[in-house]
Amino acid sequence: MRAHTDGQISYSGLSARSAKRLMTKQFREAQVSFPEEDAMELILAATGMSRTDLTLDGQALLEPEDANKLSNFEAQRLSGEPIDSILGWREFYGRRFKVTKDVLSPRADTELLVQCGLKALSEKMVPTCLDLGTGSGAILISILSECKDATGLGVDISEDALSIARKNARDLGVINRAGFIRSEWYGSVMGKYDLIVSNPPYITDKAMKELEPEVIQYDPDISLRGGPDGLEAYRAILSESATYLKPGGYIWVEIGYDQAEAVHSLFVQNDFVDIDVRKDLSGQNRCVGGKNLS
Repeated sequence: MRAHTDGQISYSGLSARSAKRLMTKQFREAQVSFPEEDAMELILAATGMSRTDLTLDGQALLEPEDANKLSNFEAQRLSGEPIDSILGWREFYGRRFKVTKDVLSPRADTELLVQCGLKALSEKMVPTCLDLGTGSGAILISILSECKDATGLGVDISEDALSIARKNARDLGVINRAGFIRSEWYGSVMGKYDLIVSNPPYITDKAMKELEPEVIQYDPDISLRGGPDGLEAYRAILSESATYLKPGGYIWVEIGYDQAEAVHSLFVQNDFVDIDVRKDLSGQNRCVGGKNLS
């Protein structure tokens, strides 16, 4: 995205539809990745309208307060701030999750990890799930929301992240089936689980230097950096997993697009069976999972 240095544009006196067209033009000229989609999200957030409202009533003039919000939203987006950081929430697996600078904003690709976890739990009578590095809680909360008999524990090294996860669990109605504790991986975890899931930090130190500014500036470093080879977290998760998995339990992890072979090898080294690599909708390797027999 190209840096934007012009003054803020006034949306006063415009209709919502006209404002959307103008904002889309501004975003396109600034090389925002998804100009029309981002403009739509900001218009809806500023006005409180739905997409249907915009279609049916979008010709009405914006209220002055809404026009000011739009101008400020546009300035934030053109400065490189991501949409979810501007709005304070992110849609994931059909639900809205609160996000802040303290948590990694859940991406659409991570929904595949939820699907893999749900399939693994479908075989269990009273399923239990452990989410390592829970962040916003999006993965664990989505699993519990879809699997009504399941209970789960989310762990994170950041107390600020755990505060966000607890709020999301309360807001989405699963707090009575979800626990959250501060722990570095398994450090404070007790018990055994049917499923362990994790979207751990997996970006190499070298690749960290090449990330887009809106990633490196707005997502927490601890949620991104995976060490020299990007595999440090996978080694920690898999090497101790037998202590925390029930016999026949599963681990599913998200991976970088070029890590499937290396992570698959780590599963083999730690005696997992039925190891599977799953691709996301873009055809990229996205998740690796395996079954524990011990």
